[in-house]
Amino acid sequence: MGQFIEPDASLETAEAPHEALGLTIYSGYRAITEARRFTGHFRIFDEIVERVRSFEVPYEDQCSIDYYFDVVRTLRDLNGEYDRVVEVGTFMGGASVMLAGCSGRFDFDLDLVDISPDFLRFSYERIRRTFPDAAGRVRLYHGQVAEYVRDVMLSDESGGRTIVHHDGAHDFNQVVRDLSALSFVKEKVHSIIAQDTHLRGTLKHMNFVDMALAAVFGTALTFVPIGKVYEGHDTRTQPNPYQGNYFRPGIAEGMVVPMGANAFQYPHPSARFEEVFAAA
Repeated sequence: MGQFIEPDASLETAEAPHEALGLTIYSGYRAITEARRFTGHFRIFDEIVERVRSFEVPYEDQCSIDYYFDVVRTLRDLNGEYDRVVEVGTFMGGASVMLAGCSGRFDFDLDLVDISPDFLRFSYERIRRTFPDAAGRVRLYHGQVAEYVRDVMLSDESGGRTIVHHDGAHDFNQVVRDLSALSFVKEKVHSIIAQDTHLRGTLKHMNFVDMALAAVFGTALTFVPIGKVYEGHDTRTQPNPYQGNYFRPGIAEGMVVPMGANAFQYPHPSARFEEVFAAA
């Protein structure tokens, strides 16, 4: 791991790219089936959803349509303040195609970062089919955030600003590790968008994304809530029979954390990148 990889050209003719890559579709849930609730609110979002519908391949989503809508709206509102979006954790490309659909409109490059080369290549193939004009602005990085920071961001002298969309591991320790790596390039990070800040589950998986944000930025975190908020009577606020996961009622699905309104409280300002991640 820790390198850029090329897309898989053989997927271009595959009817079901997930089968070619050996990926399993479990629920088959597609957020765009609920997109009618947002139709007519935002022209760019409507156009992106229509493209996604027209160039579908078998896949599933783990984000709500509310979340996708808010991410697109956030990128629009911040247009001109950043020139790259880094998506951490692609899964089956749900957010990836939304981000790619925005890249030409708001003029930014898109790097996808994941520890799975198969999910990276699947997500790229969805982008290539749905927004072929955007595919040339997309790079695939096989590795972790700390490796991406080391190999790409620390050496980048362009002076550009990056929005990091984090929907990777939801394990508390891993999220703290990812966010800590970004502290070493804080002047290059415009905002962090974090998903599944309402997620809880068993202690085995330690799903505490919101608590990881607080650990790194402090409990007085300044953020904008985005995405779906579930009421207490919703069945999704109860542990599911598979992993025991559930959503906290009354808590937003995601957060937009602007760096201009927050400061890294961890790791210590005197820490050196090599020392922190050699010991991690």
